[in-house]
Amino acid sequence: MTLTATDFFCGMGGSSTGLVGAGYDVKVAANHWGVAIETHSANHPDTEHLCADISNVDLRYLPKTDLLWASPICTEVSPAGGRRRKGHQLDLFEEHGHVPNAAFERTRVTFWEVVRAAEIHRYKAILIENVVEAAHWELFDVWLSAMTALGYRHQFVSVSAAHVGDDEGNDPAPQWRDRLYIGFVRDGITMPDLQPRPLAWCHHCGHDVNAVQAWKKPGRRIGKYGPQYVYVCPVPHPDGILEPYVLPAAAAIDWTNPGTRIGDRERPLGAATLRRIKLGLETVGNPSLIAAGGNTWDAASGANNSYVRAWPLDASPTPAQVTAIQNGVATTEPFLTVLRRNARPTSVNDPAATFTGGGFHHGLTTPPGAFISAHHGGYANGDPTMNKPVSEPMRTMTAQVNKSLVIPYRKGAKPYPVTADALSTMATRDQHGLLQAAVDVDDCYFRMLTPREAANAQRFPREYVIHGNQGEQQMQAGNAVAVNVAHWLGQQMAEVIA
Repeated sequence: MTLTATDFFCGMGGSSTGLVGAGYDVKVAANHWGVAIETHSANHPDTEHLCADISNVDLRYLPKTDLLWASPICTEVSPAGGRRRKGHQLDLFEEHGHVPNAAFERTRVTFWEVVRAAEIHRYKAILIENVVEAAHWELFDVWLSAMTALGYRHQFVSVSAAHVGDDEGNDPAPQWRDRLYIGFVRDGITMPDLQPRPLAWCHHCGHDVNAVQAWKKPGRRIGKYGPQYVYVCPVPHPDGILEPYVLPAAAAIDWTNPGTRIGDRERPLGAATLRRIKLGLETVGNPSLIAAGGNTWDAASGANNSYVRAWPLDASPTPAQVTAIQNGVATTEPFLTVLRRNARPTSVNDPAATFTGGGFHHGLTTPPGAFISAHHGGYANGDPTMNKPVSEPMRTMTAQVNKSLVIPYRKGAKPYPVTADALSTMATRDQHGLLQAAVDVDDCYFRMLTPREAANAQRFPREYVIHGNQGEQQMQAGNAVAVNVAHWLGQQMAEVIA
């Protein structure tokens, strides 16, 4: 039997796409903004679409489904809501395309539409998505009591989209995006297991474990990763805090478009932006010492299995050999320049900061590229696969000197690919060769991240069609539900309502 779903406040379709991936047939999707409905219908043509304010719709005429997904809108407290502001923020919208007022007309009253729909249709299960701050609403407990009066039990799930995924094709989102999800089931239905357990390396146990959340204060499990909770090993240890594997921001970026050399821009960058880029070169872009939890080389897959913070999802996360050399020098060349006040640049090897619907806050800065070159085997025959970019984990260290860091940079030179015939290589007698050259900001390449990349960071399929001008596309992507989280929650809920 195929489970059916209704999607309220569907936006561009992150929740619907996730539910479809989990095996649901989304019967109807509703949103008040026409552009979002155009995007949703282009990608979900078999779904009935309703472009209207739900509060003005007679919900009795909607089809009955097993599950209701609802993302009530709270831009009053949302860090990603995209509210119009005076000054520079409005300039960004005007530069990238006007976004109509309909996209901004949002209110917490939409929470009550969940109660109204549940009273009529008595769904087996309901999933709610919102920002963590929504729980600060003064009527939040009253709203919960209304759902209880209708015969629903609930549980809270606070999780970042960067920590949700599985090994069956539902990859995590390469973005830090903390959200509150509330799962409701009707009385008589078993409560599903909605507790996140991301994979992490435990050095005490000596293997990967499914980490569990540990909350810093007792009470409701509503909060954000880091300030309110951390992940720990399920086996108690004195210092058991773990860092789950994550997908880096680099996974969302279109690397075929490096941007424009800063020194060649017709319109110079602002002083504040240049200061952020310089800070990025001094911090993220500089060589750094990275710790590994072990080194193994899988000859069959060609995958490096060293444990690092930014773990590639196409590699088997199996750290081993803790007696091996555990530190290496790496240069994280491209980085994200976050164009928000007091924001710091971040490496593309970490998940991106939360994408917003309100503006174009992420810029890609690409200094001349660096790569690790292996000095053994196929290297002598000019095999380009012996060169690996520094954005990937380093291959296994051997007892022989066999690797160097290559930074193809000289003043006025253009970056060139690792497949080039001539390589500007410097090898040393140490375990790693390092050549670090000063990088002029004018020689860096810079561009803003695109709405397509924001959608990639929400784990939308690369072929997903997005309608509207650039501002409207960014609004949709920034406000979307992370596809991977909707997929996981729908899958967990299906186990108890099927």
